[in-house]
Amino acid sequence: MRKEIAKEARKELARRDFWEFCLYVDPEFFKKRLFLKKIANAFMRIHNGEIRHLSVSLPPRAGKSYITSLFCAWTLAKRPTESVMRNTCTARLYEKFSYDVRNIIREPPFREVFFDVELAPDKQSVNGWSLSTSRQVGYFGAGLTGTIIGFGATALAITDDMYKSLEDALSDNMNDKILSWEESAHESRMEKRCPRIDIGTRWRKNDLIGRNIERKEYDESIIVPALDQDGKSFCDDVKSTAEYLRIKDKTDSQIWDAEYMQEPIEAKGVLFPKGELRYYKPDSALLFETSLAYCDVADQGDDNLSAPNGRHIGSDVYITDWLFCKDNSDITLPLLAQMITENSTKYIRVESNSMGAIYSRDLMKITKAEVYQAHSSANKHTRILMDAGFVKKHFVFLHPDYQDSDYKSAMDQMCGYLKNGKSNKDDAPDSISGLATFIRTMFEHLYR
Repeated sequence: MRKEIAKEARKELARRDFWEFCLYVDPEFFKKRLFLKKIANAFMRIHNGEIRHLSVSLPPRAGKSYITSLFCAWTLAKRPTESVMRNTCTARLYEKFSYDVRNIIREPPFREVFFDVELAPDKQSVNGWSLSTSRQVGYFGAGLTGTIIGFGATALAITDDMYKSLEDALSDNMNDKILSWEESAHESRMEKRCPRIDIGTRWRKNDLIGRNIERKEYDESIIVPALDQDGKSFCDDVKSTAEYLRIKDKTDSQIWDAEYMQEPIEAKGVLFPKGELRYYKPDSALLFETSLAYCDVADQGDDNLSAPNGRHIGSDVYITDWLFCKDNSDITLPLLAQMITENSTKYIRVESNSMGAIYSRDLMKITKAEVYQAHSSANKHTRILMDAGFVKKHFVFLHPDYQDSDYKSAMDQMCGYLKNGKSNKDDAPDSISGLATFIRTMFEHLYR
């Protein structure tokens, strides 16, 4: 009898308080992630009308989408005639969230707390579904650029991860599209006095959350960095301090600060300052292991063919040679083959753009190295930015006193490459990024 009374008391608490609801539905998860209580309490203030506009920024895999889905279900149970709108970066992610919330309502823990809440049997599409008591569609939304017609949010309006990737966040065109869609589609579907929650990584100063912070639109903003002031993990159940430090070690500082510490990227200055790079002198007694190269073939008349050669010692990569020139393939092919021979290069990857596929086939005929073709659909600047931390840590460049003209020209271009990606030339940093990716692929065990 005492256990039954205690359980009924817990149900009543879960009906009244959102954090108690989280503990009732999934106690194992939430007892290990007590930082989420701060989010739950803020959501309660939204529900009680104490605040109307909230932003939440947490590191990846912290549980922000899960607790938001629970809040959507709890809100609909508390306000069964009203509606919740939740928009995100893609239609597929919207559908997943919609399915998750609908499934929460179907599961036994929810049914035990809100036994009188029923899904409408005739309105169960993930595109928009209802409770039996809903005045209109109870839960709806869309992916970015999707159409929201005929619905209005009364209980809650949420944007959840509007940026699909760093590439989207750093693209001015995509950022403008997201901001415009949020204003035209998302805001237009909010009824008067409908509270708002914006959830997402703080990628850049003028992203969606950043714009609203600048406009002083938020009553409250919750920002949780991966590492606290003492350099410890904010929650070992998400990732340990050691795991975060490993990620930090191999990630460019700007990306680490944005994605994990929630400090927006401020893209100013050069990405590879000369003083942040490592150098060696060729007269050092070095016992090189495997030698690899990467070739970015010139695409246009003013582009450079850029082919850095790296020789491995443990997890360090010494850039022993660098072919960097504007000559035609009849000149560069034998020069590249000569560089491969002189450096005992075992593997070379050639970027397979319009010229690269032909170039790699011709190279196979005149060299003993294993030639691979590479194709990347990722944004070039994003790729360079994401590989910068790895390059600064593991790549060792020839001391300037020992660089030939090609090597020096390549280094000058790389060390002049801007963080915002608005450099006129990117052949050198692009090929260094390509070599970094190639090396991580070939020697994955060294960089886990």
